[in-house]
Amino acid sequence: MIKTLFLFYLILRVFLEDCTNFNSEYFCIDDQTEYPESWDERSFQTPPRDDPNWRKNYQDMSYLVGYAQLKYSSDRKICTINFIIKVNPNINNYKIIYQFGEREQESNSLTITSSKSYLNGFPISARLQINGQDVAKLELEDQYFLWDNPTVNQGSQYENGQKGSIVEMFGWPYNDITEECDFLAKAGYMGVNVFSVNEHILIYDTVEDGELNPWWFIYQPVSYRLTSRGGTKKELKNMINTCRQKGVRVYADVVMNHMTKDGNDMYLDHRNNADFCFHWGPKQGSDDSPWWTTGWQYQNNPYTGKKPSLEFPAVPYTASDFHCKKNLDFLSDPFILSHGWLDGLTDLNTEKEYVRQRIADFIVTLLSIGISGIRIDFAKYIHPTDLVAIFKKIKDNLGGGELPEDFIAYLEILYEKEKNLLMCGGGDYSFGKPFVKKMKAVGLSDTDILKIKILGSDYPKNFPICGWWEIDPSRHVIGLDYHNDQFPGSSSRDMQEKGSVYIKERNKEKHKYFLVQMFRRTDFNWKIKLVLSSYSFINDAYGYPDGKSDCTRCTGEQCKNNCRKSVPYQKAYNPASIGYDTESFENWKENEYTRTHRDIEVINSMRIWMELPALTYNQLYTKEKLKLINLKNK
Repeated sequence: MIKTLFLFYLILRVFLEDCTNFNSEYFCIDDQTEYPESWDERSFQTPPRDDPNWRKNYQDMSYLVGYAQLKYSSDRKICTINFIIKVNPNINNYKIIYQFGEREQESNSLTITSSKSYLNGFPISARLQINGQDVAKLELEDQYFLWDNPTVNQGSQYENGQKGSIVEMFGWPYNDITEECDFLAKAGYMGVNVFSVNEHILIYDTVEDGELNPWWFIYQPVSYRLTSRGGTKKELKNMINTCRQKGVRVYADVVMNHMTKDGNDMYLDHRNNADFCFHWGPKQGSDDSPWWTTGWQYQNNPYTGKKPSLEFPAVPYTASDFHCKKNLDFLSDPFILSHGWLDGLTDLNTEKEYVRQRIADFIVTLLSIGISGIRIDFAKYIHPTDLVAIFKKIKDNLGGGELPEDFIAYLEILYEKEKNLLMCGGGDYSFGKPFVKKMKAVGLSDTDILKIKILGSDYPKNFPICGWWEIDPSRHVIGLDYHNDQFPGSSSRDMQEKGSVYIKERNKEKHKYFLVQMFRRTDFNWKIKLVLSSYSFINDAYGYPDGKSDCTRCTGEQCKNNCRKSVPYQKAYNPASIGYDTESFENWKENEYTRTHRDIEVINSMRIWMELPALTYNQLYTKEKLKLINLKNK
């Protein structure tokens, strides 16, 4: 009887509850571009330690938040660490004690030199005291420094990291890449690109369209902490060190346009704005940090007593660090392109100095841990002026001299129908000559500018996109297919028999032909050529085969009952592979890593382009077969 009454109550609530929420209050009004600074007073929404909703990685972010900024001398042998901190404005008469390694001090800055190594990381924390008593503590991730990274030894053909092929290992966990680095070095690849190294959405109690953790969750950042779907920060560092020691550079995908989607947050309850009320719960991140958005909220925050606000405490970002909500529905309008929220993703206010500096500081942290360069995802949604300012701040943090000799950045600029706006038209939003002019104006040298490259969508069908080379071809990064070409509904390029998207066409020979042709082309001085090594989909599910999209991982009945697109675990590293493991057409294998980078024809065409001697089958695979035997014997 009691159960029946309770069920009746729930049904009655769905039909009679007021379903309104605050969504409409967060859209831009007229020409508004950002939220008022007064909205920052809504911050510090994180539950305190004594609250039942507190989690371990929330630490004391209800009291204080912050991060470590690294600023190097011109020779990069001295580093000043600045602990940038913000304290809850409701707290008065406090003192902060900073701890750098074993040193405690009241100053938030410490300068260290390369005379000492910190191979296991340098711990940094801060304690908030009131009346001499510790009230709160904030522990940051351990920091690493440029001088401690293993030297990458590559031949002169690689031009100090400015010429070579990068394997984009989409869906590979860090530990598997660590095992693969020996083969990458033997094959002669310059480097490997890993995807979205910072914390992002990763959940096990909710599905999206019947799928647990589809791949695009990695492009919904929730902090700049370095634990991601690929693995922990320690696993990332071990992979970087191993690859560098073997002569392979590591590059990282970076999302600097936005944070996660509005409504994907840690709030316990959300409510739709419709005729019938539906409620849903929180999301989680790959490192369990707190973060808060405004979508589908209908109650004041229980800890501030104020309306919800955008806040990412582990960065930290607050409301005024974002553009106010504006739909990104007109890609040919520069204002909408740079200010709109792409598919509801919370758009960062990259005109703001703090946001520019915070992004630059994050990139320098990546370089300090051993990353050689970055791929900037969604770059066309950031105004070129803002990107120039960020690169200038990176340069300043690195001592003001030229960018590191092996540094490259390639900006994803998918032209679609906006080629005149983005490259050919010569306007303020152009990534062509006007972008170069802006970079020179802030003090970037010609050598720096050559390191800042464009990954367009014109190769192999429509290059050069303008009908002429608006910028030096050596500043164009080319690849046959990219990860976001692969899945249905994507803006995949129509190559019209001039190229091939392997996962879509499932034609091994065709794809291999065009990939080999990419390396054999010498008609333009392309310096960086990409090889996508991905995985095949299963049952219309697009999650990685790393086990984190396997429905058996679901927790809670909602996830178990609705997860219908399961992707079982498969190990990415396979010493038996000789490439193209998904095969072709009628032999197509689902839920299999492609490993296209292991094909001997692809490798030798790359080596000839790099003026390296071709390798025989035995030279390339014998050592791998021995590894396989050893693995089986274990």
